[in-house]
Amino acid sequence: MKYSVSLIMVSAALLLGGCGTAGTDASAINGTVVENGKKSLKKVSGREIIAELKQSVKESPERNKAAAAQTESYEYKEGLFGEPTPELAEDMAVQAIEGPTAIEAVEKIYGGYAGFEKEGILFFENQMSGAEQAGIWIGVKEPDERVQKLLDELQPKVDAGEILAEPIYIFRSPHTQKELYELQNEVGRALKGMKSEWGSYGLSVNTITGIIEISHDFLKPAQQKELENMFPDKTFQFEQEGRMVAEPGESSIIYPKQTFTDTPVSEGGFILSAEEGQFFIAGGTEGAVYYNFSEADKLNVGQRVKVEASGGIMLSLPGQGSAKFVEVLPDYEPVGATLSESQAVAKAIEMTDGKTAPGYLVIQEISFDEKEMKWIFKIIQDEKEATLEIADK
Repeated sequence: MKYSVSLIMVSAALLLGGCGTAGTDASAINGTVVENGKKSLKKVSGREIIAELKQSVKESPERNKAAAAQTESYEYKEGLFGEPTPELAEDMAVQAIEGPTAIEAVEKIYGGYAGFEKEGILFFENQMSGAEQAGIWIGVKEPDERVQKLLDELQPKVDAGEILAEPIYIFRSPHTQKELYELQNEVGRALKGMKSEWGSYGLSVNTITGIIEISHDFLKPAQQKELENMFPDKTFQFEQEGRMVAEPGESSIIYPKQTFTDTPVSEGGFILSAEEGQFFIAGGTEGAVYYNFSEADKLNVGQRVKVEASGGIMLSLPGQGSAKFVEVLPDYEPVGATLSESQAVAKAIEMTDGKTAPGYLVIQEISFDEKEMKWIFKIIQDEKEATLEIADK
């Protein structure tokens, strides 16, 4: 599930002066909630506000101190979340101050986050991402007496100057987090039925908008329309990632226009092993990865290739994944040389049995010495750089 959660904080004027008027009458202490949750107090960012806290004090020194600490943080000063601005400072303060307090109150009133998932949604919005205001948003689909309990839990903290009222928004949500999870699972089942053997997809339902977001490399327009028809009251957003997978009968290996070149090639990694359904690549500009690939038996040990993966790579060592396309690069064949680069690499693999310190041959760089007529490999051995020489014969 994609969560629209991000950084947040409060402008200098609001920090110094607060908002509203001071007082301790019943409405200020208990906040305001619409009767039975049937109406809204107002709209903010197009959302129906059904309850709100009262800014009962003009000064909030404890909150101001906590907010100022955010602007002294390493993350803020070094711009790790963006250029240091009053907007970023406000974004960060809300996330650090109002956010944890509101979340704790929600979990207390609704029986933990799992309990609240059945009732609504919760997310942050920040100005640095284009929101009108920094805030933590608590959305309830079917408001009941617990909304008032939530206000009663939070209002004393506003009165004590620990938090500000304005960045906490309680609104009527059209969906709950549980409903979004269920929707995601339904769409996922439909997608699995459409998925090609080597295709991949990413699926999320936006917590704020409810839009179904799908990234893919196999869905044709007709399949996208089919999904939309299956969920007619939902909005889809499709995004193609990389090239579409090969059609049935088409090869997923891309061969160069010229098989050989007399110019050294710097891109790509080296095929260290290839068998039916899987190949292993390492060295050069590619990471060490075992790839599942239906045409692996058509690849040759020693070839320099670039791989376009299908989906993610498992963070094992070596990595594991599936290849969508394999681009074979031109084989470097120096003028006057007997061996091509791929043949020299195959000999190096044979000489080292394909293994060095990490358990596989890591070729950093290859060059050809035309005077000595030999291939010189810079490799990793015993976790250090080493040199391996192969006679050109």
